[in-house]
Amino acid sequence: MIEALKKILVCEYITGGGLGTEALPESLVNEGSLMRDALLRNLTEMSQFEIVTLHDARLTPSPLANHSIAVESGQFNRIFAETLPSVELVWLIAPESNGVLLELSELCYASHDKGALFLGCGFDATLIGTSKTLCFEALRDANIYTLPVYAGEDLVAGKCEQLSTEHVSTWVAKPEDGAGCEGINLFDSIDDLTHWVKQGERYLTYLAQPYQAGVAASFSMLCRNGKAWLLSCNEQHITRDGNHFKLSGITINGMSAYWQRFETIARKVAKMLPDALGYVGVDVIVDTEHDHKIYVIEINPRLTTSYVGLEQALDYNPAKLIMDCVLTDKFVMPNLAKKQVFIPL
Repeated sequence: MIEALKKILVCEYITGGGLGTEALPESLVNEGSLMRDALLRNLTEMSQFEIVTLHDARLTPSPLANHSIAVESGQFNRIFAETLPSVELVWLIAPESNGVLLELSELCYASHDKGALFLGCGFDATLIGTSKTLCFEALRDANIYTLPVYAGEDLVAGKCEQLSTEHVSTWVAKPEDGAGCEGINLFDSIDDLTHWVKQGERYLTYLAQPYQAGVAASFSMLCRNGKAWLLSCNEQHITRDGNHFKLSGITINGMSAYWQRFETIARKVAKMLPDALGYVGVDVIVDTEHDHKIYVIEINPRLTTSYVGLEQALDYNPAKLIMDCVLTDKFVMPNLAKKQVFIPL
């Protein structure tokens, strides 16, 4: 008797109709499509799943899925919720922005009682990954190097007067729940920063950090029960575009010289987030001018763009690795390659 394939919902938010009421940014659609299709290819190679996806009705559905449900404007939340009870597994790729990842993850947690197993991080890890303030506090308490965070409200209220006396020439304003380079603005003085934050009540949703020069990097890891397994050490090719940043590509394992140090940080992060489960991406800055000090900037409790190059870099199916980690009590990491792979964006 042939065993029935498990039905899995793979939902990438941007291409899946999550921005149905807005114009679709080409760069976000490109990154979302790359991640979605890499994951779909990996799942197809496993020959264990009947794959269901959602697609924005303005986009062509991926041919890699067995079924793709068109999502018209404003219908994403309803269709996503209605689809959950019909599948056995859920794999969600969504941004932290506007609480999207946290909200959809909570729907997935609730669906577990109805039989749909969520292949993602728990609530605490997702919340800390979503909030830059909570992330800073958690990293600080775990004795992991990071950059200080100043609330926009405190800037406006004049509670951060000491900032003007600090030896910082450039400041960064970020959305509290932003993802990647989205919404980041640079300022050459604390006065310019404060003036900008006051406009349009930005101080309610933005925070400030000193700009840290260095090599932008990231690492991909697996997490389970407070343990971590490092997958890759990546260089992020980020350029300054006026007062903004732009990510033009990623070199998987472009930072392999830092493998041991990244692995140490990965273990600290996993211990800090015991309900982190499966794939987690961590953004860092390596200060090559001062003892190669490594600052953790952001924790992404979801697939990141680096996933796109993992199969080629590891010589192994990363979706199988992630599912083995999530579903196996005594997960053992196989021997993996550490090839360099460039992902243009």
